[in-house]
Amino acid sequence: MNAYMKNVLLSLVALTGLLFSNLASAHEGHDVTLSFMSGLLHPFSGLDHLLVILLVGFWSAFVLKKIWFGPCVFLLGMCIGVLAGFIGLPLTFFEFGIAASVIAIGLLLLAKNQYSPQSILLLIGAFGVFHGFAHAELFSTASVGSLLVAQDIAGLLLATGILHLSGALLVKALKEKTSIFAKIAGFSSLMYGLLLMGQMTLALIGGAAV
Repeated sequence: MNAYMKNVLLSLVALTGLLFSNLASAHEGHDVTLSFMSGLLHPFSGLDHLLVILLVGFWSAFVLKKIWFGPCVFLLGMCIGVLAGFIGLPLTFFEFGIAASVIAIGLLLLAKNQYSPQSILLLIGAFGVFHGFAHAELFSTASVGSLLVAQDIAGLLLATGILHLSGALLVKALKEKTSIFAKIAGFSSLMYGLLLMGQMTLALIGGAAV
C-alpha cells in the first residue's frame, strides 16, 4: 500500500471516528441567553449543524461554477426557518429534517453532479429552513427583546457564512485530492446521518421527546 492510500485510509478513519464519537451529543443547543455570541456559537453546538453547513460550502465549490449559490440559498432558507419559528409556525419533527439534511449532503457529495443544480439548490434551501427553525425554537424559551434577537441572528448568519467559506476554501486547498476527500466526507456524513436518524426514531418510539 503506497503512502497516498495510507493517508486516505487514515483520513477516513479519523473523520468517521469524529462523526460517530459525537453522535450522542448532536444538536444539544446552547444557552437560552441570547446575544451576538450565542448566535455566533450556535452552528458549532451540534455536529449535525457544523457538518451540513461546512459541506454545503464544500459542495458548492466542488460542483457549481458560481460557488456562492449554495451558501446564499442555504442562508435564505435559514432566515425563512428563523422567521417561521419566531412567529410560531409549526414545523413538526424538524430534528428529523436536520438528520435528513446530513444524509442528503452526504449523498450529494457521493453523486457529485448527477442531478440538476437547480433541484439540489432547492434541497439546500430546505436544509437551511430546518436548521434555522432549530435555532428559532429557543426564542420561545427565552424572554428577550427584538434587539437581542437581531444580534443573535446576526451572529448565527455570520458564523454560517464563515463555515460555508471554510468549506469552499477546503476545495481550493485540496486541489487534485478534492474528489477522494468528497467521497470520504460524503460516506461519513451519510453514515452519521443514518445513525442519527435511527437514534431519534428509537427515541420517538420509546416515547422520548425529539
